Amino acid sequence: MEVYNKYAAQANTIKIEDITSDKQNQTILLQLKDNDSTFNRLSIMDCEVGNTRCDHFYIPEDQFGEDIGWLGYFIGNSTNIKTLNLCTTFTSNSHSKSFFKGLTCNNNIQNLLLTTVDLADGKVFRMLGLFFKRRNSSLTRIEIENCRFGNEDVRHLSLAIGSCNKSLTNIRLQNLQNNMEVVQLVDIITAMSMHPQLEELNLSEMNIGRYECSVLSTLISHTTTKLQTLSLYENNIDDTGVEMLVNALTTVNTLQHLELGTNQLITMNGWKAVATLLEGPDSKLKWLHIYCNDIGDYGAQMFASALSSNSSLEKLDLDYCQITREGWIPFSKLLCDTSSVNKTYLSNHTLHYVGDEYDDNDLSNIPLYLDLNEHENKQKVAMNKILHAHSHFDLCPFFEWEFKVLPIMIRWFTKAAAGTNAYHERNSCKMKLSAVYDFVKEFPMLYIEPVTRKEIAGYTAMEEALQGAEHQGQLEEIRQRKARAMRRL
Repeated sequence: MEVYNKYAAQANTIKIEDITSDKQNQTILLQLKDNDSTFNRLSIMDCEVGNTRCDHFYIPEDQFGEDIGWLGYFIGNSTNIKTLNLCTTFTSNSHSKSFFKGLTCNNNIQNLLLTTVDLADGKVFRMLGLFFKRRNSSLTRIEIENCRFGNEDVRHLSLAIGSCNKSLTNIRLQNLQNNMEVVQLVDIITAMSMHPQLEELNLSEMNIGRYECSVLSTLISHTTTKLQTLSLYENNIDDTGVEMLVNALTTVNTLQHLELGTNQLITMNGWKAVATLLEGPDSKLKWLHIYCNDIGDYGAQMFASALSSNSSLEKLDLDYCQITREGWIPFSKLLCDTSSVNKTYLSNHTLHYVGDEYDDNDLSNIPLYLDLNEHENKQKVAMNKILHAHSHFDLCPFFEWEFKVLPIMIRWFTKAAAGTNAYHERNSCKMKLSAVYDFVKEFPMLYIEPVTRKEIAGYTAMEEALQGAEHQGQLEEIRQRKARAMRRL
């Protein structure tokens, strides 16, 4: 505490140049000291990444430099820093305690990221303990990725997650399996039960198996009420595990993104369970990523069938799933059933991504329909598919409406042609003429007789107006036309 108080005493007089000689570090410290409202993201790095150093990268002077203590002090007094990414933890630096003391004083950080660092077997989480417990009313996201994890790290992380304020909505723990036993990962998942407001949970590359799926399913069923994203790619989930997850997810009506890529222990029985998530009338799933799994043609056909009544899924990632042309054919029919205009209208107009593995030469219509589906106006999507897939609009199902159907169809064709490409516009004109022809052919008396009687009435009026010897030539011609019209009745 005495060391930390020294920073407070000298803060108004210290020169930034005396803290660090690095120009960018000086700029960052000055922005923090001045509480610059435009500086809201800070990454503390071991070294530069690539050839370009971002303006929010702070690289400590050396392993023992005092600048890290000053950095912590200025962070503690900043009200504008929202995202802090620790890519180095400098735990051997004698001033690291001052850094974490300063961090504890910050009550405005929303996103805390720990990336590719040695967590020193619990030391980092112990120093962050007060930050999680006392000063974290704004914290919504914790991300820990590719970090070296020890037994004490697991215990202290579980305590940290459990003690966090109920504002926490996003947790991402990825590739932390080093020396982690099953029971330890279960402790972390159990700690999440303190956060019913979780919206995003990412536990990828974590060696999750059947037992963890059981605990995770309990969390989903009984705790999380707002979960929108669940990412579990590259784990050891099997059929039993995924079936438990699916049973739990059916109780969550908020889920929009589900990622199960590279879980190669799941067989067709497990994927059948996953497909049922798409069949429910209340499904809100928008993205389903199941890439790099042994799904094959039968599995692809099964997912296409599950989507036949689904209007929410936008992305289905089937890349690297051993699907051949036979497996992709059902998606062509799903996206645009050309067997009738009505079935084309009722096709799937939402899905706009299925991966990139289909053969463009044999199934060139799939990317076309996927592109059309990206349009927000789904009525327009249906119109464009009808104009693309059909050269004739069969009016027979609508003939029971008799004369009422014709103006409706003409308005439809006019609306469909508006804002389309030249091909669709030309096709719309052809279909409109064809529809009018079909109508006149079906109802000649409904169309021809009223027109003809109107024509005869016109000739009669002209006869009356031209009575007199001087108009005999014109009268004779009008009478001949009137006679021809009368013969049509």
